[in-house]
Amino acid sequence: MFFGIDGGGTKTKAMLTDENLNVLAESVSGPSSIRTVPIEESIANITSCLNDCLEEKPDADIKSVFAGLGDVAGAEDGRMVASHLCKIPALKDATITVKNDVYNAHAGALDGESGIAIIIGTGSVAFGVDEKGMSHRAGGYSYKEGDYSSAYGLGKQALSLIGKAMDNRAPSTPLTDELIEKLNIRSFPDAVKVYDTYHTKRTEVAKLAKIVTKHAANGDTNALGIIDYATDELALMIKAIDRTLNLKNKAIGIIGSLGNADTPLKKSFIKKIKAYNASYRIFKAKKDPVHGSCVLARQALNTKQ
Repeated sequence: MFFGIDGGGTKTKAMLTDENLNVLAESVSGPSSIRTVPIEESIANITSCLNDCLEEKPDADIKSVFAGLGDVAGAEDGRMVASHLCKIPALKDATITVKNDVYNAHAGALDGESGIAIIIGTGSVAFGVDEKGMSHRAGGYSYKEGDYSSAYGLGKQALSLIGKAMDNRAPSTPLTDELIEKLNIRSFPDAVKVYDTYHTKRTEVAKLAKIVTKHAANGDTNALGIIDYATDELALMIKAIDRTLNLKNKAIGIIGSLGNADTPLKKSFIKKIKAYNASYRIFKAKKDPVHGSCVLARQALNTKQ
């Protein structure tokens, strides 16, 4: 049997499958992104998921584990997490692989095939694997880098427009009017306070993306400008991977609520990719990232054998 883990800064999802990847049990617990919470908490949450799955399948003989965790930056991080996982009795005889969560996100989105997975949610990152097993990542460094193609990026750009609209560096439009009203901005000091408050609140900034996409759908020029810049950044990620790898399967699986919602952002992204290379097929991720972890757990065992 295979045990797959998809761990992030908000929650951990786990799945137990049989040898044919049929789902036997699933569970959700707290975060397991190794720099968001202490490693002890991450392991405790993974163990909680494992115990839930074993309650449903107490006779499970787990042969291979793949953990895709946020903040795993390389092999050293992977070995550190694996050294903790192998101490869990039910996993002591299993093959254990730990990598960054872009790997299992890709495996789920493409259902184990070659191609590109792109995450367009609170954050954004693209990851491609070609037919020779070569991989390349683009973006996803941190919201502090900018992350302009994510929900956070849309919200950050929208916030910047408030000051510009207030002092006539940019036109006032329904987008800026709604943001000013929503954030209760009546003066210059009010705006400064909002910027100070939102500066480090990534999730709250990302929530403003829905306001941007709503006004973009109504033709708001400020909102459309934000969408245009964001989709330029998304297209750059795809082009970077396409030019680095030798991809024969021109497939892009989209992960994330922002990327899959029927908004001008999705339409603009698809249009720009098709203009770059019309042979690309673009679709919603085929499977959940946690299923991708089970796919990779099976691959790891097959490789070992």
